[in-house]
Amino acid sequence: MAEESTREDRRSRQPNRSNRPARPKRSRRPLVIAAAVVVVIAVLAAVALLSPLLHLREVTVEGADHLDQEEVVSASGLNERENLLFADTDAAAAAVSGMPWVKTVTVSRSWPSTVVVDITEYQAVGYIERDGDPSVVDENGTVFLRGMAPEGTTRIDVDDAEDAGVDAAIAAAATVLAALHEGLRANVEMVEADSAEDITLRFASGREVHWGSADRAEEKAVATELVLTREGQRWNVSNPSVPSVR
Repeated sequence: MAEESTREDRRSRQPNRSNRPARPKRSRRPLVIAAAVVVVIAVLAAVALLSPLLHLREVTVEGADHLDQEEVVSASGLNERENLLFADTDAAAAAVSGMPWVKTVTVSRSWPSTVVVDITEYQAVGYIERDGDPSVVDENGTVFLRGMAPEGTTRIDVDDAEDAGVDAAIAAAATVLAALHEGLRANVEMVEADSAEDITLRFASGREVHWGSADRAEEKAVATELVLTREGQRWNVSNPSVPSVR
């Protein structure tokens, strides 16, 4: 009897598997959704790569007044019919930046099939002559073009400037020219820049206006325009508040 009782106790301690809660079946829906997403991404990628809608069809050049647009497009290295996704805009910008007149350039995609090359050109205000060849400078005195003197630029003479001060004299003369309005600048035959502190404008009429330094350039530009309406061949506007005959 004791043995039977013991067996019964053991049986009673064993869990009743029939009473266990049923494990929930794992849903296959997330796997199906994930697979569908992968397929959709693959299809979209294939469309992007193969669809003619994203092929480069046009390269637009903006801001180029002195450069030939076809030359800019050629220099950019951008090829029509290539996929716009893979157009190397950084390399294109680097290539175009090396062209004459280009001060800054931005190359950007314009979806779905265009690349825009946006150029900011240097402002040519004057030129200096070195070894018989003109070198064109912008309003800061930076040389950006050699071998030609574009129409509307004025010669800057620094022959009498000391070697150590030539660059400063050129920069000051360029500042002076940039301060003059276009009509007045066109009448300047030459700028003598013996130093950054000794600048004189010489006009085709034989008149001259001494500026001194390029400080207070806007005021001196106004004073220059004023004294040219008066009699006198030689004027001094180094103090633009009190211009005087030299």
